Amino acid sequence: MAGHGRLARSLQVWCLAYLCLLGAQAEQVQVNFQMSNNIASWLVSDYGLEVGGSITMELTNSQPANDTYVLILTRGQLLEWRDADDNLVILTPLNDKAPRPLNSFLVSAWRSNLRDHLQGTFRAEEATGGRNRYNVVIMSATKSPLHIRGKLTLENPNGQQLSIQMTAVFTALGLITRPRSGRNALHCLALTVIFLRGVSLLLRWLDYRIIATTGVESSAVDITWKLLSKVQNILELMAFLLISLGWKVLRSSLDVSEIRFAVAVSIISFYLGVFQVACTTQATCSGYQLSRYILHSLCFLVVIVAMNFNLQKLASAISEAPATVESGKLYRKLSAYYIFRWVFLGFIIAPTVELFLKVTVVPWDAQWLYIAIQELRTWVIYALLIYAFRMTPASPRVFELTREVVTPREGEEGNDANSEASEEDMPAPPWACSWGQAGPRVRSVRRRQFDRGRKKEKWYSRMVSFN
Repeated sequence: MAGHGRLARSLQVWCLAYLCLLGAQAEQVQVNFQMSNNIASWLVSDYGLEVGGSITMELTNSQPANDTYVLILTRGQLLEWRDADDNLVILTPLNDKAPRPLNSFLVSAWRSNLRDHLQGTFRAEEATGGRNRYNVVIMSATKSPLHIRGKLTLENPNGQQLSIQMTAVFTALGLITRPRSGRNALHCLALTVIFLRGVSLLLRWLDYRIIATTGVESSAVDITWKLLSKVQNILELMAFLLISLGWKVLRSSLDVSEIRFAVAVSIISFYLGVFQVACTTQATCSGYQLSRYILHSLCFLVVIVAMNFNLQKLASAISEAPATVESGKLYRKLSAYYIFRWVFLGFIIAPTVELFLKVTVVPWDAQWLYIAIQELRTWVIYALLIYAFRMTPASPRVFELTREVVTPREGEEGNDANSEASEEDMPAPPWACSWGQAGPRVRSVRRRQFDRGRKKEKWYSRMVSFN
């Protein structure tokens, strides 16, 4: 029912957005303002136009002034105005504090005089700026009092009513609201781990950048990226632990003891990580680091035991299962756990190999190479885990060719849903007709499958108890 609710909400969002866009006219900006003792005022800021897009204006000035202009500036022209040298007067940010009379030779994509009335159209072309962000500005060089009314109409080619920045937002929101049957909390945890890893690396780079330029270490940035790295490391460990326990893969929830163990490891590891960041002496920091390594090693042992236990249970369930589509899902999960076993083995061995390379191979002045190897290894592990436990991978094709239900021929006495079916009653799969001599073999396979179907209920009960 929850899936149907998400689907209904998604359809409502798409339909509402489609109807709104279907009946929408070009985007209009209503203008009604007074300006006094100011050089300029913004009408539109950073509106993205494709080549062929247009800005149509119809403005009226009830207080006519000869020095009033409407300017359209590209983003680059606006930055040139603000970064101009001392020979030019700059508008920063277009207010009444210009140091000298305004220079009328500043470059703009389009300008026109607005004494009392202006009606015109600007079209974005390669010669005028092309695909760019455009700004519409009212400018009065002598700060004349103005009272301007009217409207601006902004439109991109092919009837697109949104700016370039907002064009893909509609599609992105639709994709976000679209329900995904294979997405679960495990995938959200994996995305969180990857996101925190990226943020931690960004803050670490910023810390080194500050030291390189100023020679002073920023305590706030240094502590932030180190703490964030500890949190990300804990979430990474929890992701391995939860996958090994089969959470959201083989079962939907964990036992109370498993939850307590995961929470205890997370809290103790975070506690040790905070003290490791806050410590001031090398001996103290080494003690906290060693304690944290021992705790994580204990968790690694739990991961190995749980992973091998689930592999054994999956292999046992597959050996007793008939050839059905559900069996194909078990094969897929077994393959994912085989990949996970090798990935986790590499995750455990990699630090030792990296330390050996650092001591024996990497030059003393190439610390960046050691860090690059570490990060490359981490991202490869993440990519392999994402591939192994992706949302809805395809089942093996052979299981889609099987049929779970065998029905007797209609109108024949003595046959019902509970009676055994003969070989002729078992429908052959589509590929049996094109194999010629494969008919007897197919019937034999179907007969064995039908016999195994008797164990279907027992097998399902085993899987329920296992999950």
